[in-house]
Amino acid sequence: MKSLLVLIVLTAALFAQAPAKRPSGRIRGTVVDQDGSPVSSATVYAIRYDTLHDVELDDLSSQSVKTDTTGRFDFDLGVPEFNSYKLYARKDADSDLNPLDKFYADSGERAVTVTLTRKHPSSNVTVKLGKQAAVISGKVFDVDSGKPLMAYVGLMDEQGNGHSMVVDGDYELAVPPEKNIRVMVTVIGTRRPLIPVSSLRLEPGQHIYMDIPITAPEK
Repeated sequence: MKSLLVLIVLTAALFAQAPAKRPSGRIRGTVVDQDGSPVSSATVYAIRYDTLHDVELDDLSSQSVKTDTTGRFDFDLGVPEFNSYKLYARKDADSDLNPLDKFYADSGERAVTVTLTRKHPSSNVTVKLGKQAAVISGKVFDVDSGKPLMAYVGLMDEQGNGHSMVVDGDYELAVPPEKNIRVMVTVIGTRRPLIPVSSLRLEPGQHIYMDIPITAPEK
């Protein structure tokens, strides 16, 4: 009986000394489309966000999960993961744009920001898919010979944000919808500056073909 009493006292002492279990950071929620309907099989990204300096940390700090058949998702961020996060969702990486990219960001919508703390280790949010990208494609070619040209094709918005790519004749670029965009091109290997080609404003999901004939200067 005495031995049993000692064992109970020792066990109680061990439990008293054991650290309390720390809650894990958790973000749950639903992804919806532009009409508010739940979206299944969407990928949700949580990127750590520095609220003090108003910057997103690099993609190496991001995590992602898929939504279920009802559009629900669940991030278990570990113990402890008490930080601020920006969340965004994409159904199709080729047509749904990254709203944290200033060029593709929709000025009318803000990314969902969540801050987890020890007092509030979890959050439940709704993440809306961005508008579907527009697309422009075509060919950059020499106007005299018809041969494809190596060139930079660039896009720029009114705030000076942009994207560009190196092309060998054929090109295809995702365009943020409902924004005024300038298309520019310069032939690689020449000193010719960027040439304004066109100004456009496209609707979500719109796809236009635009060949770019260039009178290639001598190198």
